[in-house]
Amino acid sequence: MKKSRLGSRNSNLNEPKVGIWWDDGRTLAAIPHSPNENSHLGQFIDSNLNHVDEWPKIARQFGKSEHSEYFETPRGRVLLDPKKNLGIIYHGSATSKSRLVEIAKAFELDDWKASIDEHYEIGDAADEVFWDA
Repeated sequence: MKKSRLGSRNSNLNEPKVGIWWDDGRTLAAIPHSPNENSHLGQFIDSNLNHVDEWPKIARQFGKSEHSEYFETPRGRVLLDPKKNLGIIYHGSATSKSRLVEIAKAFELDDWKASIDEHYEIGDAADEVFWDA
């Protein structure tokens, strides 16, 4: 399994991180950063990073061109619930439980939960969500 942590910005030890990631089941490309940097606060702390903007820096790790579509590789984002100090991993159904554990490690999450978000579906699952009859 290949794993990379890109741009671990302002890496405060033992601080849960927020950010975005891609994972194809073999390679994890995570861009974690401090919740105090490049993020915004609503009910949850969310990263300001966008998959479309970061994909050109990531694509080669998956054997793809920077001009390929960022949404064809399983992806998601990690938010933080500041009241509970709980990480929330949003992902599509292509991400396995064992890979979610690896994602939690990359974002230094001790306490976390995973939640499927239709926005992160790929392939046939995405077609079912976004197909307009």
